[in-house]
Amino acid sequence: MREYFNKAFDLSGRVAVVTGGGSGLGFATAKCLESAGATVVITGRREDVLKKACEKISGNMHYYVYDVTDTGRAKDFIDKVVTDHGACDILINNAGRHCKKTVSEITVEDFREVMDVHLYGAFALSQAAIPYMKKRKHGSIIFISSMSALLGMDRVCVYGSAKSAVLGLTRCLAGDISADGIRVNAIIPGFIETPMFHQAVDADLSRQQKIINHTPMKAYGRPEDVGWAAVYLCSDAAGFVNGTTLTVDGGCAIGF
Repeated sequence: MREYFNKAFDLSGRVAVVTGGGSGLGFATAKCLESAGATVVITGRREDVLKKACEKISGNMHYYVYDVTDTGRAKDFIDKVVTDHGACDILINNAGRHCKKTVSEITVEDFREVMDVHLYGAFALSQAAIPYMKKRKHGSIIFISSMSALLGMDRVCVYGSAKSAVLGLTRCLAGDISADGIRVNAIIPGFIETPMFHQAVDADLSRQQKIINHTPMKAYGRPEDVGWAAVYLCSDAAGFVNGTTLTVDGGCAIGF
């Protein structure tokens, strides 16, 4: 029994792909997955960022340059991961593109560009990975959403719409493919200290105070808080957790 519990969070022998894994939440998630025993493949558009990320972790980390918006290459990318590493057991759809504009400034092209990353690109990779997961009778797909999918926030209409769509995709995919042993879940990070977050709020003191006042724990989260949540959802410990959303926000969603 003790051995069973010790292995509940063990990802040894599993291959994980993390999009946008060179920095921020993606990098932290990759670190946590690798620490749990997984072989981790990170991907993104900038080779220098990916290379530096792998150099920071002296474990089983690999990188491939791949732009998730190039949906025509999604199958080739997943095929290469499987050819090189033997499987694709875990897919973390983390890559993102922000758009901070007022409603009057938003264009239809803004919507296309953000949806290309968060929705179309993530779906194409998931679709490419699913056949390999079916063959092994298990798999875990995680979509990274956002607080903007829960809260009415200013200047994030495009981003929040995309992240809301991600939650619908999570539920629908789970309904379609979980009978084949593939679990699909989403994580909603709260306000986490990443370079992107600081870029958005460091010059906006009123927004910082509003976030802290809204968060019962009175603190920002760490990137690893999201990473360990991903480890849980990918592990056998979450074997019956499917089609749901795990909010990692210090209570912000229920804050008064």
